Amino acid sequence: MSKLVLKSVIMFLLIGSIYILAPQDADAAKGTEMYVNAKNDIILRVKPDQHANRLGTVKNKSKVTVLSSSKGWSYIQAGNSKGYVYTSALSKKNPNAVPAPTTVSGGLMPVNGLILSYSPSFMEGDGKETFKVKREGSSAYLYSSDSYSSYDYPKYAYSERDGYFRMGVSESDFTFVETPLPIKQGSYVTIYGMESSYKVLIESTTKTIKVKAGTFKNVVILRFPNGAREYLAKGVGIIKSTDNKGNIYTELVAVKQGK
Repeated sequence: MSKLVLKSVIMFLLIGSIYILAPQDADAAKGTEMYVNAKNDIILRVKPDQHANRLGTVKNKSKVTVLSSSKGWSYIQAGNSKGYVYTSALSKKNPNAVPAPTTVSGGLMPVNGLILSYSPSFMEGDGKETFKVKREGSSAYLYSSDSYSSYDYPKYAYSERDGYFRMGVSESDFTFVETPLPIKQGSYVTIYGMESSYKVLIESTTKTIKVKAGTFKNVVILRFPNGAREYLAKGVGIIKSTDNKGNIYTELVAVKQGK
């Protein structure tokens, strides 16, 4: 083989190795964020061996970047230091995260000035309806955005008073949601009607729920005896209503702060 041919082959292999290895190197450089989850600070070593020299320690509950893992050891970066630690001492769960509250004492009414759009709307079949929110003391009123003026009457109303949270048709006894406060995840509340009473399960106060209007955290989910559910987000109110099969009665499709 001539020197020219040999040189061409070597160049081809080098160029090929660059294209093959570059993406892998880029991925390795990114790493995976994890947290130290141990009883105490952990030891950072120069090699994946329990007898290897120490480089220092890594604070318990601190965030690190895992560059690679093999045979029970992980090669990590902690600050400006790199070394090996036991993989079992790492977790993807953030130990510093503040747990979502399991008890809700209020704040489920929409804030003043919000513009809320629902489709289907509460009582308009498949139609879309948009409301402007006006807060007055312990109540929040939903006015139709098509005819809002100081002389109009609100279509729906929220209230948080006398130890109860309510939402229903304004100036009437018709309610969509009624529950005593505070409410605790996993507990039942008793709702008293005109002729009977029934229990509603506080299914969750911590779940993250996605609807067309966006994603909401720490959503309160009420499950009724017939399997229907109401989903309420703090500062927004109802974001979704479903029947016992999960079919949507009402869904929040847009939300924004009005001027």
